Amino acid sequence: MRYILRVTCIEYKAIVSDAAVLMVFLAGLLLYSMMYPYPYSAEVLRNVPVVPVDQDRTMLSQKLMRWADATEEVTLAEEAADMQEARQEVMNGRARGIFLIPEGFERKVLRGEQATVSVYADGSYFMIFRQIVSGLYKATATLSAGIEIKRFTAAGMGEQHARQARDPLPIVTRALFNPGGGYATYVTPAVLVLIMQQTLLIGIGTLGGTRNEEFTKAPPPPPGERDSALAVLLGRTLAYFSIYMLFPLFYLAVIFRTYSLPYQQGLVTIPVFLAPFILAVTLLGLALNMLFRARETSIPVILFTSIPAIFLMGYSWPHEAIPGVLQALSRLIPCTAGALGFVRINQMGATLYEVRHEWFTLWGLCAFYGTLAWLGTMYRPKGAKAAPIGDSGPYQTTANPQKTMPPSL
Repeated sequence: MRYILRVTCIEYKAIVSDAAVLMVFLAGLLLYSMMYPYPYSAEVLRNVPVVPVDQDRTMLSQKLMRWADATEEVTLAEEAADMQEARQEVMNGRARGIFLIPEGFERKVLRGEQATVSVYADGSYFMIFRQIVSGLYKATATLSAGIEIKRFTAAGMGEQHARQARDPLPIVTRALFNPGGGYATYVTPAVLVLIMQQTLLIGIGTLGGTRNEEFTKAPPPPPGERDSALAVLLGRTLAYFSIYMLFPLFYLAVIFRTYSLPYQQGLVTIPVFLAPFILAVTLLGLALNMLFRARETSIPVILFTSIPAIFLMGYSWPHEAIPGVLQALSRLIPCTAGALGFVRINQMGATLYEVRHEWFTLWGLCAFYGTLAWLGTMYRPKGAKAAPIGDSGPYQTTANPQKTMPPSL
């Protein structure tokens, strides 16, 4: 135990003395997690500019345009003379959609015929497309409902019966676990878990690359030295694990309160669930150390995996719609089970028992990556000869008598 704690202290010292690692662990994680939700703090996209084209020029068409402009989803820009001018406004980026009221709109309504309006929305940005279509549909549906109710009342119905006849089966929709239907509430919790994974992997990889720049691989030590290799692994794991276990508490106590994000569970269930997640990511990073021959290598490699990890974790795209091969691959990424379980506990109020599948999956990843990390720690630098554990340090290398350093450190 004394040896494990000594390795942990050495790892703490390496983290603190390396400015790049310290920036990734502290500045990168704290600032990134604080700044990421800020652009989405408005939660819902509002007042998307739309160009109106009124070819009817009647009181009813002007009324419909006023109602469309009154919705929170869209705002009507300056009216265009024709479709060509409106299309040019969209191409120039001054508007994101077109609202066309054709000629003869009021005449068809007064005759009891079906009148139509046209909506053209920018389909290259799904959120803008959805807001334009939903906002203009809301305005036209409200106008249509008012016209139908007036027809029913003119036929002798009371206003209440007219409303019921117009909408005999009203539908009330409520967004569960996301009351405002906001984007920040949707995306932030899962991304925070991914931020923990990527920054931890980059920090561990940077330190591992630094060591690999100084030492090269050597054959594994004799069987009698395997316990010392395991102790080195446990000491390093304890160092990273103890640091990153503080961040789930920081998320709940600071970030979720700062941005008014909803959360259901307290400060006990979430850390208990995320403990194997942080442990699995730590062991994954230690297992990948052997691949980084330079300290700068880990940054582009880990950053390159961020976008695939977002899609594979089944959050930005439904997990059920991902091909089976990719679903199996996603289970090897700790943030897949970590993010899904964290969201269910944090926003849906699930208990630890209800996310037991994800929890046991994370423990399985701990065993898998722990084995790989232990085998990687077994390597020794060429020319190094391991000595028994003593007061002078865990290992002594004969390659440089003046320098005492654990070869696996």
